[in-house]
Order: sequence, then C-alpha cells, then structure tokens
Amino acid sequence: MSRTPPALPAIGILESLSEEARHALAAAGEVSSLPEGACLLRQGDEQDRLYFLLEGKLNASCRSENSIVELGMIMPGESVGEMNVIDPRKASADVKAARPSRIWSISRESLDRFMEEHPAAGMRLMRALAVMLCRRIRKGSDRMLRQAEMAFAVYEWLD
Repeated sequence: MSRTPPALPAIGILESLSEEARHALAAAGEVSSLPEGACLLRQGDEQDRLYFLLEGKLNASCRSENSIVELGMIMPGESVGEMNVIDPRKASADVKAARPSRIWSISRESLDRFMEEHPAAGMRLMRALAVMLCRRIRKGSDRMLRQAEMAFAVYEWLD
C-alpha cells in the first residue's frame, strides 16, 4: 500500500503553488536528514539537484586557496542548488548542516518531468526561483558596492 507523501509547505519558492502541485512536487523528489556538521554540497563537485530546507539550518561558504568566505545561513523555506538545476555546472559553494536538518530534494531530470506534467505550477516555481536569484544578485551587488565605497573612502582618507 503506497502512501502519498505530505505536501511540501507553502513557504519560500513554493508559496505560489497549490496544495495539489506541492503534493505532486513532493512525490517527484525525496526527503532526507542531515546530522549537524554533515556536508550537503562540496564546492567543485558535480551537482544536479535542487534542495529545499524543511527544518534545521544550513551554512554556505566558498573557499579559495587563501581564504574561506561565509556566504550566510540557509533557513527553513530557502533553497540551494537552484543555479545548477537551471545552468548545469559544479557546486559553487560548500553547504553544511549547522544543526540537524531535514531537506527535500529533486533531481534536474525529475524537475523537468514535473514541469512538463504540471506546466502552470512549473512556470510559477521557475518564476519564484528567478525572483529569489534576482534578490540574491541584488544583495551581492549592494554588498560589493558598499565594500568599494568603503575602500574608496579609506583611500581618500590616506591621501
């Protein structure tokens, strides 16, 4: 006897989806648990899944040869991996569980199939992903602008 998975919560990128669409999306993916400290994504690894945090907290960071840059915390209702589902590349950051976490994920292939079977819900989901990515880009641009202004102010002060 197969049990229908519960609908994904109507938060974050899933907010605009109907309960029926969130049920279908839940069935197309899978739920997993991460203990505190476990790695979800490693920068540079092949990656083809969209992850949606149901419970817990994740930490994202990027590393270079000389440093580690903390990108921020991922809270319930937020997602990671969306860039690689849209534009397949390697993972651009390390993502680790900052506390025990429950995550729903879906492969690029399963997401494509969901969007073919549910085009209206797929369009709403892609629009929500686009809005979230635009907000991240704007936030990053604002941060870079503030850093450039501070560096210029220091330069002027030293002059």
